[in-house]
Amino acid sequence: MTTMHPAAIAFRDPEALRARSELGGFRRLHLRPGYESCAVLPDATWQPLPESYPERFAPSIFTQDSGLIEFFKLPETVTDRHVLAALVGELGDPAPVFLGETDDPPGEPVTHRTPETGLRPGLHVDNHQNLPYAARDTARRRLCVNLGPGSRHVLLSDTDIKSICRTVHDRYETHHPSTDDLRMFVTLRRPLKLLRIRIDPGEGWLVPTAVIPYDESTEGQELNSVTASWLGHWERGLFGPLL
Repeated sequence: MTTMHPAAIAFRDPEALRARSELGGFRRLHLRPGYESCAVLPDATWQPLPESYPERFAPSIFTQDSGLIEFFKLPETVTDRHVLAALVGELGDPAPVFLGETDDPPGEPVTHRTPETGLRPGLHVDNHQNLPYAARDTARRRLCVNLGPGSRHVLLSDTDIKSICRTVHDRYETHHPSTDDLRMFVTLRRPLKLLRIRIDPGEGWLVPTAVIPYDESTEGQELNSVTASWLGHWERGLFGPLL
């Protein structure tokens, strides 16, 4: 299996990560209403995370802040959306980009929609900056908070988009990675696993979503959940760790 690179998951307790996580495969959709063509979705064959698995994603001395996946619980002082927005504005990026709020019903295998079309892309990479391969590691991270009332999951590929590009392109050094590269990768039947991590109300995550293919899911939940998301350049450790 390909180890996440250049991103890694920040955690202190491997058992805490395993308790929230499952590992599964993927399926491809063709000409399904509401979805982009060849969208990659989880196949719902979730299994417990193997005991030795967390160490595969542990940060190294080479992991940059921009490549770190972090999970956190909001401070108790964050009591509403206005306080949350003010907090994000004080995290260190002078111009964080607010991506809006979403209210997703339960039972959705993936939740994101492409704003221009309203279609679901499935597992995808963010391309707000459209950085080329060589500069992709410097992209802004996505900060997402679950405002509840229900829980949800963040879905993460175990293979980053740079590794994918090296597989599907001969001249990857000048390529601008995109979700189409991921779809080509799975069409070629390259190995890919999805990590599903539960995010409860009042919790959030920071992920380099321009590097790690991702989505979110409300499958198996009973309540809807609202999220608020931003993009920014943030140092590691801004919140107390969840795991």
